[in-house]
Formats: sequence, C-alpha cells, structure tokens
Amino acid sequence: MNYTVIARRWRPKKFDDVIGQPHIVTTLKNSIKFGRIAHAYLFTGPRGVGKTSLARILAKAVNCTGRTTEEPCDMCENCISIDSGNFVDIIEIDAASARGIDDIKELRETVRYMPMKGTYKVYILDEAHMLTTEARNAFLKTLEEPPGHNIFILATTELQKIPYTIMSRCQRFDFRRIPEKDIIDQLKRICKDENISYDEGVLQYIASEADGGLRDAESLLDQIIAFSGTHIAEKDVINIIGIIEKDVLYGIVGSIVEGNLKTGLEMVERALDDGNDVYQLYKGLIAVFRNMLLIKVCDGMPSFLYLGEEEEKRLTALSESLEYYEIQNLLHYMLKAEDLLKGIFPKISLEVLYINLFNLSKLRDVEKVIDDLARHDHKDAAPDAIPGHEQKIPFHYEQKGAEPFVLKESVTHAAIEDNEHKETGMPDMPPQGVKQQNAPGFIEYLKVKKPFVGNMLSHLKVTIDEDNFIVFTDKNSALITEDNSHKEEIKGLLKEFFGREMGLLFKDGKETKRDILEDFMKEAETLFNL
Repeated sequence: MNYTVIARRWRPKKFDDVIGQPHIVTTLKNSIKFGRIAHAYLFTGPRGVGKTSLARILAKAVNCTGRTTEEPCDMCENCISIDSGNFVDIIEIDAASARGIDDIKELRETVRYMPMKGTYKVYILDEAHMLTTEARNAFLKTLEEPPGHNIFILATTELQKIPYTIMSRCQRFDFRRIPEKDIIDQLKRICKDENISYDEGVLQYIASEADGGLRDAESLLDQIIAFSGTHIAEKDVINIIGIIEKDVLYGIVGSIVEGNLKTGLEMVERALDDGNDVYQLYKGLIAVFRNMLLIKVCDGMPSFLYLGEEEEKRLTALSESLEYYEIQNLLHYMLKAEDLLKGIFPKISLEVLYINLFNLSKLRDVEKVIDDLARHDHKDAAPDAIPGHEQKIPFHYEQKGAEPFVLKESVTHAAIEDNEHKETGMPDMPPQGVKQQNAPGFIEYLKVKKPFVGNMLSHLKVTIDEDNFIVFTDKNSALITEDNSHKEEIKGLLKEFFGREMGLLFKDGKETKRDILEDFMKEAETLFNL
C-alpha cells in the first residue's frame, strides 16, 4: 500500500479544520451563508499557510449538494469526488508551468460552458504571479466579467508581482503566518494520532524551523519520524534540522552577560567545529536575545511567546542583571551585522561580532558608575555607616588578577549626603513618622506606584530646585520625555507625594556626566600614576 505523507493526510477538509486564519474563514463562511459569493478571489501569503487548501474547501462548499450549513457535508457525491481530485468542475492550474497566452486563451474558451455536475465551475490558479505579461492581459477581461457560473481563485506567495489591474478585480485575502503555539498544538495532535512519543521541547524546534508554515512543520515531522521511529529524541531533531543546541546558545549569551570573553569564544569555536553553520548559530543567538527582550519588557512570559517552563527560567536568569534597553541595544547591533555574516569571511565576522557584543555589554558598567555618581545615591551605604562618617566607595574593575581599587577619600558618603541636603533643602533627619520628601524618596515612591516609570527614572540623576522636580536625561530616557501621558502621571504623583503642585523639568544630563567622568578619570590617573 502506498504511503501518504502527513501533510496530505492532515490537509483540512472543512473550514473549521483550517488553522491560524480565522479572519478569512469567518468571511468566507458568511459569504456562503448570505449568498454573497464573489466571482474572483485573491489569496496571498507565505507558503504552507493554507491558501490552496482553503480554495479547495470554498470550491467544495459552493458545489456541495448535501450542505445544511456553511460547511460542506463531506458525504455527498460531489464532496467525495472533490476530495479524491476527480471533480470535473474544479480546474486547478499551475501558473508556473501553464503561464503562456495560449493556456489563457484555452481557459477563456472553457469558461463559457456550464458546469457539468456542480453549481459553479471553480478555477484555482496557483502561483498566479508567474503568468506572463501577455497572459495577464488576455486574462483581464474574463476576470472582470466572467459568466455567472464561474469562480476564479488566484493564489500567490508574491503579491508585489500581481498587477493592480488584476488585484482590483478580486476580493483580496491576506493569509498570516501561523503562530508557533497553533503549529505545536497541531503537531501534538498528529503525534497522538500516530502513536509517536517525543521529548519535551522538540516540537518547539520544529515549529521554529517552519517559520509560520504548517505544511513545512508537518513535512519536517514526517522526516523526523522516518528517522526516529516511534520516539522523537531531542538529539535526533537537532541532527536532522541542523539547529544549534540551546545549551550552547545560552552558554554563549551567558558568557557575554557574565563577562567571560575567553570562555565565550571557545564555545563559539566548539559549536563551529561540531559542524554547525555560522548563520545558523547567528540566528539562534538572535532568537535568544529576542526572547530575553520580550520577557524583560513584559516583566514575564508574554502570551504570544510559547516556551517551556525550564526555558523561561533560564532566559529570565540571563536577563536578570540587564535592563531591557541594554538587551535591545545588543539585539539591534546583531541585526545590523547580518550582511557581514553572509559575506566571504563568515567565521571571522561571527568572532568579531561576539567580541563587539562583549565590549558593548561592558560599556554599561561605565554608564552605571557615572549614573551612580551623578545621582549621589547614599542609600547603598553599609549598615554601620552614620552621617558624617567617611567611607570609601569601591569601583569594581573586572579584570582577572587585578585588585579592585577605590576612589580617594575626597569622595565620601558624608560629602554626598551634604550635597544632597543642599540640593533638596531637607533636614538631615526627618521627623519620625513623616515621609522623607526628597528626590530619591520620590523615586522609591514612584517605583511602587508606576514601576515602569520609576525604574526608568531610577537610572537618571534627579534633584529638587524650589518647586521644580528636575530630571537629567540621557539617550535611553526618550520613552519618558516624549510621552505626555507619562509626564502627567509623574506630575500627579509629585503632588500626591509632596502635598503641593510641583513643576517637572527635563534637562540634558550629558554635561553633568561629562564633568563627573572627567573627575573620575583624574582620580584613576592619580591611582595608577599615569
């Protein structure tokens, strides 16, 4: 007995079987329900998302003799004949091969004849963008005013190649990529029906590789089952698809976050020596950074991201020490480097990319030092520190074998506190039971009321000048400074916290940071005797 591949056996036969295209299914069912069937449709979208399948279901529904709802009955003679591919009134044309003017002239001759068995003659023109210019011109008049018993359904993966003159004569439906969750659910149904067991997470690999195409996912699953038998192991999927193990990807990203340059380069080298493709490794790292960014921005797993519990924990741990905009910067830099990875020196480009990512991640440490000094935040002082007691503030310089050095005692907690009191005009010790109404106190209050805004401002220098709350901005604070809704929220909370109307001012913090950085460099030069 001949074997039928999974993609054909699991091809949808009714509207409700179609996965991932509810907007199109609903429209077509209502068209049938209310008798508003158009004479021409244009189905466009990526490969393997159901364009041809839905065209066949529509053709079956309009020709079904036992239909009581919008769905075809799948039991009448016409439905059975259509499912077997023997129905004479449904004509499928592959425009990639029958693309010339002679083929279209032959089609124009046949449209005048009435259907032999069904209500409509349905022409399904696949890869419609492949028609020649002459064939398209010959097809226009027929497409615009066909006899009432004809329906044309054009399917294409390249909409930009369809002339507007054809588009304007059709009802256009844009098919979407199928979400990974829907693909995984369908693969689970197939495996259950086929009595196939699988390791946790392997279907995620297949869905990711399919890139929104259910047919590609089903074909890939078929191939993996042929290799693995009745149980699909993770290592089998990795070998067949040629993807990078997640442990390797997480290890490389972890080396960037933790500052282990040598370890990361060794992991990159081992991954390439194992036969992995440079571009495949690059795509894997992009996926990890993207998932980290989404989890960080959404403060947890977003509903549209379908990952296992263990993978979520690992990604959360990797992103814990990073701000969302730092992950965004790393991801943005990677995306810009794609062309280099496709050049004539892909391995060298990948190594240079990794080193640049490592350097970019270290820049945030300098930014943090400058921000901390600019804010003059004395809340992190040791528990035994008391006002007026001088205590050194360490600056950690991560270099193997190097001792951490400290700033000179000219920069002390006492000096910081004095400066802060001068800025805020508040007494050293607020009355017991009274809220400490200074700038840092408001930031902590803001973190509770509006965590997103509070966390953004906590990385900036803030101060109070009479009845004005002043924020010294940087390049990463545009979300706050350019959004009026955020400004109004801050003003409202300022009034609530201080008990009076407060102005909100934004000033460029570059000048302040530049002065502090110059002082910082002078201290470093003195310490190192430069």
